[in-house]
Formats: sequence, C-alpha cells, structure tokens
Amino acid sequence: MFKIFALSKDFINNVCEIENESFGDPWSRQSFIEVFDNPLTICFAAFEDYKMIGYLFAYDLGPEIQILNVAVKKSERRRNVATVMLEVIFKYAENGKTEELTLEVRESNGGAIALYKKLGFQVDGIRKNYYRNPKENAVLMSLILRREDA
Repeated sequence: MFKIFALSKDFINNVCEIENESFGDPWSRQSFIEVFDNPLTICFAAFEDYKMIGYLFAYDLGPEIQILNVAVKKSERRRNVATVMLEVIFKYAENGKTEELTLEVRESNGGAIALYKKLGFQVDGIRKNYYRNPKENAVLMSLILRREDA
C-alpha cells in the first residue's frame, strides 16, 4: 500500500519523470525548482516500496489553495492515488483558513474532471486555448470549503 509524505526538492528527478510521462506539455525542471522554492508551495507525494508513484503541488494563498499539478505514474493509475493525495490537501486545508480550493484541468481530461466532481468540485468556467501541445481549453473548477458568513 502506498503512503503520502511531504515532498522535497531531493525528489525532483522523480517528479520530472512522472511529469514527462503524464503530460504532452510537461513542466520543465526549472519550473519545478521555482515552485519548490516558493514559500507558498505545498507538495505531497505518494510512495510505495520507496518509489514515488505520484505527486501533488499547490499554493497556499490563505483563503484559497490553488492546486497546480497532480500526476500519477501510468502504471499506478486507477489505484486511488490521486484521490488520496487530494484528501491529504483537504485535511491540510481544514487546519488553516482555507475557504476554497481551485484548479484548472484540460477539457479532454474526462477522468480527472470526473474525479474532481466526485470530490465536490464544481465547474466555474472555461479558459480558452490555455494549454499547448495540443492547444486546448482549460476547465476552471473550485470547491468551497466554508464561507466567511458561515
């Protein structure tokens, strides 16, 4: 069974490997270094038998957590790895002042959209031609955790 741990820059090679396997327009190594170096970054990874099988990067923006990137090794998909990592970020959010989680996902990524909807995210809109390689719209999604007037 896999376990979730905080992720450090020491695992950047593993992150880049999974990223390149998962996306047609992957983030560069430099992009990940910049995200790791940002003090607002939250990052978790799933490990099994000492091997990284997935990761999640987000920014803690106070009242909002912006989920930046979630990926799971192709060979490890359909094992709820992404779901468990998202549940960890939900628990993290509960301990702070987070009111909302936001993300964007490729319009063609039906599996991810279905997962986010299952977890309570709603579609807020479309960002036209956001992604490259291939050119595609982004679906903007959010999950309201609590309101200020609640």
